[in-house]
Amino acid sequence: MTLLRLTAGLVACTAFLFASPGLARADLTPDEAREIGREGYIFGYAMVENYKTMFGFSIFEQSPVYSGFNTYQHNREPYDPDFTLVVTPNNDTLYSTTFADLRTEPLVITVPPTGDRYFSIQLVDFQTDNFAYIGTRETGRDGGVFVLVGPNFKGSLKSGDFDRVIVAPSQFVALATRTAINGTEDASGAAGVQDGLRLTPLSDFLGKTEPVPAPAINFLAFDPKAVETIAFFDYLDMILDWHTPRLDEGGILGKLQRIGVLGGGVDGFEADLFDAEIKAALQEGIDAGRAEIETLGNQLGERINGWEYTPPMGNFGTDYLFRSAVAYKFLYTHSPEEALYPIANVDADGALLDGASQYVLRFEPGQLPPVDGFWSLTMYDSGTRLLVRNEINRYSIGDRTASLRLDSDGALEFYIQNESPGPEKEGNWLPAPEGRFYVILRAYVPQAAMLANEYRLPAIQRTK
Repeated sequence: MTLLRLTAGLVACTAFLFASPGLARADLTPDEAREIGREGYIFGYAMVENYKTMFGFSIFEQSPVYSGFNTYQHNREPYDPDFTLVVTPNNDTLYSTTFADLRTEPLVITVPPTGDRYFSIQLVDFQTDNFAYIGTRETGRDGGVFVLVGPNFKGSLKSGDFDRVIVAPSQFVALATRTAINGTEDASGAAGVQDGLRLTPLSDFLGKTEPVPAPAINFLAFDPKAVETIAFFDYLDMILDWHTPRLDEGGILGKLQRIGVLGGGVDGFEADLFDAEIKAALQEGIDAGRAEIETLGNQLGERINGWEYTPPMGNFGTDYLFRSAVAYKFLYTHSPEEALYPIANVDADGALLDGASQYVLRFEPGQLPPVDGFWSLTMYDSGTRLLVRNEINRYSIGDRTASLRLDSDGALEFYIQNESPGPEKEGNWLPAPEGRFYVILRAYVPQAAMLANEYRLPAIQRTK
């Protein structure tokens, strides 16, 4: 009998845990506080955005999408403009979302056969890295039984009981699960896959006694206004208790110690211990950090034909600014082998896309995006970064849109504008808001030509 033995405390940078909560703050200068505020905000922004989502799905019981931990909240219809928990949501798949709480014991994930339907479980740690995948591309179409193990698990597992053992660096893990849906008329088929998903505590799966539950956590209520102030560091101090840091993160963690952000189960940040000058400097640092995040978030990659092609997302290392800029623009992005996300904020002439104008996106014959999954073009309001409400309830358009019509030469044209282009063209219309907008081309399971940047999208042309 083969045993896979897992021990607690995966290799981690732990030196920062020994800092005393009574850190000497008297010698903290405004300049140092300002820089710590900036660096700390950039370092922690993605984690706090992640917490915002976890709070809505798994903590705040009055949330319309609340399901608790280790229990899926199934979205039975594609997202529409009423969904505001995550910026830049997709409209191509049904989401099944929860956060795994791995503090007490591992979680067994059972997936039914998914057939020809695209399916993926994206496992995201608290820093928003994609550390594993289950689904069509990674584990196949036949389903399976997988066990998700937290960083503090001390037990042993029989390797033959599971198709794969997945070890998480965080005690809380987002399970961003996508089941492809071919329009609202396909909802029942996609729901059948969702209903076959099972999340089972390891003790229940093995028929053993449940371990002693982990202590309850006094979760901070998420306040979007508070996280733009120095109260941001209250959230970060809490979050760092749940994640195993990288070996090369000692530098930023050491700086955060200087203001009492400790992690490791020690609640150290107390804003009232700082005088007014230091508080002001920390806030200035936060404001500067947010400006950097927003600037990069609005221009994430190389621009070609008006489209921004971002560097690979999903595993960010210590590039905290890029990590946070991605979280600002669209949280829970796939890794490139699972999906690519070219984004357009401008037209062929470099002018910002605006609903006051009209545009055409034309794919010449044989030049549609090369994918093994599917592709779509989705519209977002630049201010809210959410889907755009419109009279025909169309938020995305792509290769599965039944109304699409090709030109006589086999080319495909999309009409991107605020008002209908008329009955003959409405099947190819992607409605825009009255003001600024951006669009994302999602390419699921891209082929080699896209991954190697050999295929490029055509520019969006302004016609009026």
